[in-house]
Amino acid sequence: MGDINSVTGNSDEVYSEKISNLRNSSVIVRVSGIDNSNTNSNLSNSRSRSFSYTSGLIITSPAIFLPFIQNDYKKRNKNSINDSFISINTKVSIEKILKNISIDILLESDVVTNNSNNSNNSNNDNNFDNKIYDPINSWKSCRYIDYISCGQSTINVLSKLKNHFILSNQGSLYESSFGLIIIELIDKTPLISSINIDNNNNNNKNNNNNNNNNNIVTQVTIGNSLQERSGNRIYVVGSPFGFISPTMFLNSISSGIICNCIAPTPQSSSNPSMFLIDARSLPGNEGSAVFNRQGLLVGIVAPPIRSKNDKLPFTLAPVIPIHCYLSKLEEPPLSIFPQYLLTSPSIYDPIQQAVTQCQNSIVLVQFKNSWGSGVLISENGYILTNAHLIIPSLQQDSNNQQQQQVTQEQLAYPESLYKDKLVDIRINKNSIKSFNSLQTHLFNQQQSNQKYIWCKGSIEYISHTHLDIALIKIKLIQNELDHYNNDNHSSVHNSNSYDESLIKFNHVVCNPLLNPKYGERVFVLGFPLIPPNQNPPISVTRGVISNIVSVDGCAVSYQTTASVHSGNSGGGLFDCKGNFLGIVTCNAKQKNGLIITELNFSIPAVSLMNFFQYSNGNDKASLDLMKSSKTNKFLRALWKLQITPPPLNTTNNNNNNNNNNNNNNTNTNNNNNNNSNNPLQIGGKKYSEFLTKINQQQYQNQLSQQYQCDTFKRNSNNNNSNIFEKQKLTLKDLFNT
Repeated sequence: MGDINSVTGNSDEVYSEKISNLRNSSVIVRVSGIDNSNTNSNLSNSRSRSFSYTSGLIITSPAIFLPFIQNDYKKRNKNSINDSFISINTKVSIEKILKNISIDILLESDVVTNNSNNSNNSNNDNNFDNKIYDPINSWKSCRYIDYISCGQSTINVLSKLKNHFILSNQGSLYESSFGLIIIELIDKTPLISSINIDNNNNNNKNNNNNNNNNNIVTQVTIGNSLQERSGNRIYVVGSPFGFISPTMFLNSISSGIICNCIAPTPQSSSNPSMFLIDARSLPGNEGSAVFNRQGLLVGIVAPPIRSKNDKLPFTLAPVIPIHCYLSKLEEPPLSIFPQYLLTSPSIYDPIQQAVTQCQNSIVLVQFKNSWGSGVLISENGYILTNAHLIIPSLQQDSNNQQQQQVTQEQLAYPESLYKDKLVDIRINKNSIKSFNSLQTHLFNQQQSNQKYIWCKGSIEYISHTHLDIALIKIKLIQNELDHYNNDNHSSVHNSNSYDESLIKFNHVVCNPLLNPKYGERVFVLGFPLIPPNQNPPISVTRGVISNIVSVDGCAVSYQTTASVHSGNSGGGLFDCKGNFLGIVTCNAKQKNGLIITELNFSIPAVSLMNFFQYSNGNDKASLDLMKSSKTNKFLRALWKLQITPPPLNTTNNNNNNNNNNNNNNTNTNNNNNNNSNNPLQIGGKKYSEFLTKINQQQYQNQLSQQYQCDTFKRNSNNNNSNIFEKQKLTLKDLFNT
């Protein structure tokens, strides 16, 4: 069994040095030939991995060959194409077109020339001067060895995804795109030379100046991709647009985390068939290697997945775990046995540790045709989610004038609107931390093969204020267990045996003293993209806090760079220690309707203290206070990105100055009117009143202070109290995820 150099410590510099060395086992693959559909040469490029010094075997993505297969098939069938036939006969089709195409690779050592006959200084100079590849002599010829199709479990995952997304080569051909191509270097001289140089360097390792082997071709070591979890950091080594300019793009490195581990069924979650990662993946990255923090190969970048709605970008890259291919590699006739390192020393990964800690507090929320995420905030089953997941369906059900009037006046929603409505909630099995003995028995008996439980929740409150929040209470777990009991024909059937108060849930804790900083690393947990009927796993994306909007010293909005998609609404925002920071609410979108996934906003936890106090029994009057609160127009406008400084206008300023000089009495009256009607000052007063229940001690001394906002300013010379409705940003709307 092979090994790699040991990784010690937990410094990012150590991992960066290790990952940079892995570039030496990467190549660009070029497939060239005549495209009969036009007069241009059809050239493609991809990332690939070298498996062995001596054999020179390389794996890459089949996507590079598919255009030639399609063109060949069209030529023979008068421009008609049957993707099913091509998919079934991919291996045969590739072999047929080999006589018309050539396969070449470009090695790292061909771009950075190694001249070991010169002195050390000369070596350095030559290496510096020769970082330009020879477009004629640098490419090395390869031969096609075999095609490996993706496994049935991967096909099952792809079949589900293609109902909601656009896969590369849509149709039956998409299965071929997610397979694997094996090629072999014909002239292995560069590999043999690399081994000799490597051996010489090992014999002279005491000479610190003899470290010019950074460009030596090396082979990768296979890691255990079954051990990878959501939140684990990964590195992608690839050459986007590599054939255009290998000197510029060869072996570029991007980093990210594993966002999703997707399996065909919840029961097979320990054996995922696809990863989704948030590392950068550009055209030409198909076939790129994905490494874990120890430098072990754990996956291959697959062709991209796109959203059916062009306004909703799919920014995650699909990766096929390496374990999905290994069995076929080792089977005859290939009988390829790569270098493995299936057990490795654990490396502390703060994000992964925090994800493990927090994921049991996140639930999936579905109401009619809408779905999103929710956060458990108390052990008795209270959940916070976004109001926009529920309100549209409620408004469709209610056509009375009272509802329209309530919306226009921005008063509280009447309880009659939602009191009889139930929400579907999917909770993780590990979200429940205690049952009574009977419930534990039934749960284990009926749910032993399930990771999740679907239950019902009642709507306790829907916010009518600037807070896009709904409060839900899990109500019917005992009825669900009773239903399982009936299905099992058990003799025990007494609903009184189920005591809801004894069911305890894992939940987040709201700490009002947390003070996140600009640039602080954060991650988002939720259930985006994949609809509930496809049993989506929890998703994690990471980023930083890019902006904080504060009012009276209290945060009212966090802006982050974490990638947020449809379905993330109501999910949790956490720091790297697992502290709950807020509720994910929305993305921004441009005027053309394009959603910006990396520009999103969350409601800070400190603004949600009333809900935590009520749900945990600390202050039952907190919810009544929320219901009686009136809409804060300033904060509502702020969340709609409708507040900007008024434009500078010299003429208006001069006129205002003249008015100030000639009409002092009028200005005095206007100032008095502003004190009573200006949204800034009214908003500040009401928000301070709202903060009284959030933290009585911390903000009591600030209640009399003038309303301030650290990101928006008001022009004191403008007497129009409706300036906020007239001034709008380019990003004037928020997209509710």
